[in-house]
Amino acid sequence: MVRARGAIVCELDTASEIGAQVLRDGGNAADALIASVLAVGTLACYHSGIGGGGFALVRRPDGQYECLDFRSAAPRAAHPSLFIGKPEVSGVGGLSVAVPGELRGLGELHRKYGKLPWRCLVEPSIQLARDGFPATKDLLAVSGMHPRHHGPQTDERSWIHKHPALSAMYVRDGRFVSEGTTLYRPEFARTLEKIAEKGADAFYEADIAQDIVDAVRKEGGVMTVEDLRDFKVRYAKPLCINYRGYTVTATSAPSSGSIVLQALSILSNFKPAGPGTIVDTHRLIESLKFAYAHRTLLGDPPYVKGLDQAQDASIDTERGKHFASLIDDSKTQPPGFYNTDGLEIKTDHGTSHIIAADDDGLVISMTTTITLYWGSRIVVPSSGIVLNDSMADFSVQGQPNFFGYLPTPANYIEGGKRPLSSTSPFIVDDAQGCFCYSGGAAGGSRIISCNVQQARNFLDYGMAPADALGQPRLHDQLAPQETHLEDRFDDATADALRALGHPVMRIPRAESVGCSISFNANSSEWVVSGEPRLTNSGGRIVRI
Repeated sequence: MVRARGAIVCELDTASEIGAQVLRDGGNAADALIASVLAVGTLACYHSGIGGGGFALVRRPDGQYECLDFRSAAPRAAHPSLFIGKPEVSGVGGLSVAVPGELRGLGELHRKYGKLPWRCLVEPSIQLARDGFPATKDLLAVSGMHPRHHGPQTDERSWIHKHPALSAMYVRDGRFVSEGTTLYRPEFARTLEKIAEKGADAFYEADIAQDIVDAVRKEGGVMTVEDLRDFKVRYAKPLCINYRGYTVTATSAPSSGSIVLQALSILSNFKPAGPGTIVDTHRLIESLKFAYAHRTLLGDPPYVKGLDQAQDASIDTERGKHFASLIDDSKTQPPGFYNTDGLEIKTDHGTSHIIAADDDGLVISMTTTITLYWGSRIVVPSSGIVLNDSMADFSVQGQPNFFGYLPTPANYIEGGKRPLSSTSPFIVDDAQGCFCYSGGAAGGSRIISCNVQQARNFLDYGMAPADALGQPRLHDQLAPQETHLEDRFDDATADALRALGHPVMRIPRAESVGCSISFNANSSEWVVSGEPRLTNSGGRIVRI
């Protein structure tokens, strides 16, 4: 009898195949995920990699949950006034670099759950970096964007042409590479060789750590080798709600899992009116606004008094009922109605999501990020590591953001603190306690709205993963006052929402990238889906 060994999915089909091969070789979900994460960071260093950090939600075979926080952290010397009067350095250069946590997180997953030798999981990425891999459409699209904002460059020559390390990788004969051109990362291959031989800790000690610090400090940063050496994975309390008999579990602060759960908690008070109906869409938007308003209270729990209790309160059943009772099906409301207090929503784009599951019942949903595309724009010369700019995710005291909203005190900079993130991996168990769905997304603040929509499409309407992700996607984060509808929505829907008061803005394509895995305990059937809007996104089901 043929049975499924497990499944793996992410935004890059090549990386999913690497994880699938690990499963075929006898590895488990942790092994497959580690191999795929390293491959994604090798293939697409412009949005994620070992120079960043993230969160992993683990469902153990016994049905218990763990949340691993390896979010990049502020160096000890960082302080609240670090960027006051100089916001331009928060997203580029040495001061923008937070202490990377990804390899600590992957190392911890391997220590606790891995089966195969560590080297086996790193070797595929060594081969990619050394032997080369093709440039993708996604890379070409991103390279044509301003490094700090969506939209085309005004200068025909990308800033990458002037960057020594990146131009060596992406520029040939003075021109940016075309799709299919073979790219090489020789320095990064040598770095991965050291990490394969000595383990994940090699990143945080000796020459790799010193070279990172030298590169950061050369560009004005304050990171030290002690900051790297002392970085630790933290275990946080997973959050969960009951949603129409299902249990939805998500990561806690400084991730935004509670925001996803709060929106779902509000929506659970309404009978589903049908996908794409005006009332259903209106209630979704209103629920998102209430949930995003709560994000102003979030930060890093060890630095924010009472945050654990505040998160629990935000997803309380009665609170969801209260907010649902405030939703008027005939109109939307002004921003202050949603309990905002100087709302600031930080926007980032450089993120990736990966999910792995196996037939023993181990499921891991992980989001990793270097924050904005290309991170800090610092590439360590000796190692080829692209460093994050996650310090940009902090709020800056007394300094309004681009939209004129005041910063949120819970997210002010402190030495050692981890900035607030929009990442929100989630896993769903059915009424019998069996795993049935896991999802996640990339896309900065759009991660939250994407996760809410794919979850309810699966749970409320029984859609298969590809359909749950393929439905027209919207986004409203309350600030700025814009309701983004991708062009998959028809004009009648846009007009009806405008009539209810929503400031609709049409966009060509959703600004988030989702992926998911589902499992039917009765039929033992696995289903995977990458992002339907991408040509190179996909997953694998491994059968033995």
